Amino acid sequence: MPVTTLDLLDFAAEAATFGIAALTAVFGAGLRTRASPYLTAFFVCLAIEYAVSVVLTGWRHELSDAAVHWLRAINVPSAYLLGPLLYAYAFALTSPSPPDLRNARWHLLPFAAALVFSLGNALFAFDATPFGRRLFQLSYHAWVLQGAVYFCFAVLRTYRARPALEQVSADEAALHLAWLRRLIVVIAVIWFLATFDRIQRATGSYEYDWLGTVLSCLIAIALYFLAWFGLRQRILIPAELAEPMPSDGDDAAARYERSGLDQTQCRQIAAELTRLMTSERLYIDGAFDLQALSRRSGWPPNYVSQALNQGIGRNFFEFVNGFRVAAAETCLTDPGDTRTILDIALACGFGSKSTFNTVFKRMNGSTPSEFRRVHAAAAQTTSA
Repeated sequence: MPVTTLDLLDFAAEAATFGIAALTAVFGAGLRTRASPYLTAFFVCLAIEYAVSVVLTGWRHELSDAAVHWLRAINVPSAYLLGPLLYAYAFALTSPSPPDLRNARWHLLPFAAALVFSLGNALFAFDATPFGRRLFQLSYHAWVLQGAVYFCFAVLRTYRARPALEQVSADEAALHLAWLRRLIVVIAVIWFLATFDRIQRATGSYEYDWLGTVLSCLIAIALYFLAWFGLRQRILIPAELAEPMPSDGDDAAARYERSGLDQTQCRQIAAELTRLMTSERLYIDGAFDLQALSRRSGWPPNYVSQALNQGIGRNFFEFVNGFRVAAAETCLTDPGDTRTILDIALACGFGSKSTFNTVFKRMNGSTPSEFRRVHAAAAQTTSA
């Protein structure tokens, strides 16, 4: 069979994906964060998957049926770990504690079933019979649907993490995980296309020869960005805040009932934190977070969080950005301040104009440009 351009592109894309996955697994093994083991394991499974794919794409016609069966026994089961591991990575990033591994065995059942069947098929060639062939097709393709479910869980997890993130971050909390949400959505789209591609293969109605090559290229690009951002991403919620954490409809008093602080102490600490923020203008640091305020004030992070929530009824995000927005309002209402919106945003501690717009509108009800325009018009009316 002659080698086509699509075959060469497919082989190159799979080889590139294998290289990305293998290198990321090596680098990830050297990290010591709560989330790194899950990301490393994810890329180990991908490296296994694509190592086998490269061999089968490049040398399939030189391999015996028995050799192909044993290669499938390696890469098919590992594919069933991709979805659970990506979800575990998202969970570890957004939780003050790692995933509960006591329940992990339930998530491993599809992997175990695929492993048992694949090993049996390698030993006894089940797929030589019509029924065995159907079972093989099911095990070979079903991981795509299983992974899609976990991708949905991962996206949902990143959205539900926002209340917890706002307890520790003064940046626009959703932006911390915007890259992960978008990347998971991209991978989900690729997953959908892969499902369509596999249905065609399984039914023998393969009409789009280019689809597999396009998918291989898209997967290589998506995994590059997952590796780049994933290895750089820090844990967003410190372990000190493992208990208590807010949830929908949660009562603040119930969350802190085991704390050593009472309401009076919370108000006193909150007043001291307010004085510290005002006098030293700590909020202008764009990287300022709960840990930084804890170090500067001398209070433990969980005490700082409780004092803000119970003492003044604000989480950390609202507390710090209240100072930033107030400083920005002063600048925007000053006729002599001709700086751009971006310059004002950066001077007040916001990391970008988009973050400034989002936070300002949330806390003020209007965008910075609208706020400046309204006050400029009011000043002209007053002077006239």
